Amino acid sequence: MHRWFNNPAATASLMEQRDSFSMEQAEGWATRAMDDSGEDRKFAIVVEGYAEPVGFTALYGLFRQTAPELGALIGDDVRGKGVGRRAEALTVAKAFDEYGAHRVYGRIPARNEIAKKTVASLGWQHEGTMRSHLVREGAPPDDCEVWGVLPDEFRAAAADLLG
Repeated sequence: MHRWFNNPAATASLMEQRDSFSMEQAEGWATRAMDDSGEDRKFAIVVEGYAEPVGFTALYGLFRQTAPELGALIGDDVRGKGVGRRAEALTVAKAFDEYGAHRVYGRIPARNEIAKKTVASLGWQHEGTMRSHLVREGAPPDDCEVWGVLPDEFRAAAADLLG
């Protein structure tokens, strides 16, 4: 985590960014990530040939009347190789099949074309835009798009990844 959250290429497209992320913060993050007593679940992305995980996916806000939100960070050199798409597909499948979610949604910075292409390939629909939602130091505000997917839409689009 420490490596990923301090990698500008990995964090440039995140909803929220940190100025820095210390080793102590990373250890706290990892401890909280392993705690399955709350509403959030985080999953390491493990890729053959890599000694350590290359990123993570997350489901935020499970077990509520509202849908959980998908989050992801691909922190290493596997970006652009389908790793994130597969990891997100497995995570969304888990949301529907294991946690009983009725839908999954995500907030994506409007400039993040790769994330939008990825979720669209998994059956997600663009549901709206929050104008000037994200403020970055030294840059004009960014729009944030809301995307969502229902179980049948997802299963039809992700069949190639899920067998």
